[in-house]
Amino acid sequence: MNKFIGTVALSLVITGVAVAASPSSLNFLRSRIEERYMPAARVPFMPRHPVDTVLSVEQDENDLNPMAFGAATTTVTTSAAKLLTFHGGKVLAGTTQVRLMFAGPSWVNATFAGTKITGLARFFGSYSNSAYAKTAGEYTGSNGKVSPLVNYQGYTAPSSKSVSIDGRNVMSVATAACTEYRSGTFKADTAGNQFIVVYSDMPRPSNAGYCGYHTAASCSGQTVQLAFLWNLDGDASCSAQDTTTGNAQGLAALVNVTAHEVQETLSDPLLNAWYDSTNAENGDKCAWSYAHTSVLFGTSRFKVQTQWSNTAYSLNKGYKNLFGEPGCIDGT
Repeated sequence: MNKFIGTVALSLVITGVAVAASPSSLNFLRSRIEERYMPAARVPFMPRHPVDTVLSVEQDENDLNPMAFGAATTTVTTSAAKLLTFHGGKVLAGTTQVRLMFAGPSWVNATFAGTKITGLARFFGSYSNSAYAKTAGEYTGSNGKVSPLVNYQGYTAPSSKSVSIDGRNVMSVATAACTEYRSGTFKADTAGNQFIVVYSDMPRPSNAGYCGYHTAASCSGQTVQLAFLWNLDGDASCSAQDTTTGNAQGLAALVNVTAHEVQETLSDPLLNAWYDSTNAENGDKCAWSYAHTSVLFGTSRFKVQTQWSNTAYSLNKGYKNLFGEPGCIDGT
C-alpha cells in the first residue's frame, strides 16, 4: 500500500523501499505489490524554491525477501508480464555524482563499521560504466538515454557527533542530505544528477516495513536525488543471503539494496519516467531475483539482484523473477 508521509510545512512522500511484512506466499506478495503501486499515487514533480522540499512521489517499495518468510522461490504466472512504459519524465542522462553519508555515532566504532564503509566505497568506486550499470541503458527519457556513468565522490568521515537518522521521518533524511549538498565538501552537481545515499546506524524498526528507499528533494532550488538505508546487520528480511563472496552479511545486504535503489534512480528519478501499470520500476520487478551468486565490480564481487529489461523479456532471454517472468538481467 502506498504510504504517504503527510504535508507538514514541506510536502513529502517517498519512493523505492523494502517492506517488512510476513507474506506466506508470492501470490500474496504480488497482491501487496499491486496494491501498493497505485497509479493515482504519483504526484507531478513540483519544485518549490528556495525551501528544502522532498518532491511529491509515492513510496515505491523494494519488498523484503519473501524467502525469509518461507515462500517458494518462484510462482509461475500465466499472464504476460507488464512491461515498463515511458511516462514522459526525465532520466539521469548525465554522469551521476554519488556522495555517501554515514549518519549516526556508531559509524566511528570500528566493530560496528566493520567492512561496510570500505566495501561500499569499493562498490561505488567500480560502478561506473560497469555491465551492471548498463542494465538500464535501454531506457530513454525526455532528456536522453540513461547513462551508466557514475562519479563516486566519496564521503565525509563519520563523526561521534553525527546524529542517527530515523528513515520514517523523510524530512530529516532530506534535511541531512541538503545540508551535505550545500556543505562545500564536494563539487555539487547543478544538473539534477547529484545522488546522496544516506546510511543510518539505526536498525530497521519493527514498524518500518522497508530496508531503504529513494526519492528526490529540492535543495536551495537544485534537484537532488536521495536514498536512505537502515542498518541491516542481522536483518534476515533484508538479507541478500550471500554465501559465496565472503562479504559480511551487513555489507552484502546494504550493497544489494543500494543496487536496487541506484538503478531505479537512473531510470525513474522523479517517478514520472519508467514504470509499469502497477507503478513497479525496473528494480521492483526483479527484487530478490539473482542470475548469479555474485557480480564482478572492478576486482570485487557482490551479490546483487537483477534488473528488469523489456528487451530481454520480449526476446525471452532474461532470467526469471519471483513470478517466473524472464525479463531480469545483471549485465553478465
